[in-house]
Amino acid sequence: MRNYRREIESALRGDAPRVVPFSFYDVLLPKELNVAALQARGMSICARRPVVRSVMPDVKVQHIDEGGGRRSTVYVTPVGTLTETWQEAGYGSLSPVEHLIKRRDDYRAAEFMVKNTRYEPLYDEFLLERERIGDAGYTLAHSGYSPLEGIQITWLGQEQFCYEIADNEDAVMSLYESLVSSHLTMYELIAASPAEVCLYAGNIVPSMLGPDRIRDFVLPCLREFAGRMEEKGKKLGSHMDADNRLIMDILADSNLHLVEAFTPPPDCSVSVAEAKRMWPQKLLWVNFPASVLVGSEKAIRQVTEEILEQAGDRKGFLMGITEDVPVGHLLRSLSIVLDVMNEHARRGS
Repeated sequence: MRNYRREIESALRGDAPRVVPFSFYDVLLPKELNVAALQARGMSICARRPVVRSVMPDVKVQHIDEGGGRRSTVYVTPVGTLTETWQEAGYGSLSPVEHLIKRRDDYRAAEFMVKNTRYEPLYDEFLLERERIGDAGYTLAHSGYSPLEGIQITWLGQEQFCYEIADNEDAVMSLYESLVSSHLTMYELIAASPAEVCLYAGNIVPSMLGPDRIRDFVLPCLREFAGRMEEKGKKLGSHMDADNRLIMDILADSNLHLVEAFTPPPDCSVSVAEAKRMWPQKLLWVNFPASVLVGSEKAIRQVTEEILEQAGDRKGFLMGITEDVPVGHLLRSLSIVLDVMNEHARRGS
């Protein structure tokens, strides 16, 4: 087996390994999948792991299993109690049923939780995971949402966020500022960690959050965190798997080093060629479009060739699977993708 870790490290330095690295999130690998067969063809493992954890010493946290795949977490603070509830959904994921903030008074407890948050390093645990993955792939740090995204996705939920921005903007912005301040400590701990690359502020949906808010509230956080990473000779990436058409210029203006999970057509509208042209200095880790993987061999081959051709000199370029794909298609489809990539490398294209 090739040394996949070394190949991914080379691409993340901005070089071009002979074969473009192709990875699969380890947490998404179905048990039924013949992983060894795909690894022999050229598939590597990508493991996203935390290097810090957050604790709230003055908040009592209760986890409740309600049965039927429904789980709740209750946060008891001196100024109020917040509850969130999740329901098990497809592919082992969790779908939100109840978000933390439901009324204006809940912001007091939310602010208390944020200001009470302390970050602790998980460096040894990260190193153990990196050793476990070994040469089969690459282990990078993962740090969750930026402040405004966290409010939108975790604290309020997408729909309620829209109402709160209109009705309680002052409370939303106060919580945002508290989160920004809290994250500064997290940035420092991650930059000082053993991880060379960290993902942050992922899952942005530009059509929902809006380019102006992304520019005003997400971009400054990316710049701050990326700057801390640069000071330590490290890189910051973001899991950008939505359609990025509306924010191409914003990302170009950022000091983000890596755009990860970038999804080209037909699933999103921005091609690899456009991304390379707009972001010539950024590393690009492409999420192979899932809709293609359930298609014909001809379609899979065509899209794979197009992506590789558009990658140009392939410097700082990687591919992979970052979302769920029906397991019945995976072995056949990924075998085709990997074969095309190996053929492409043998041709010296």
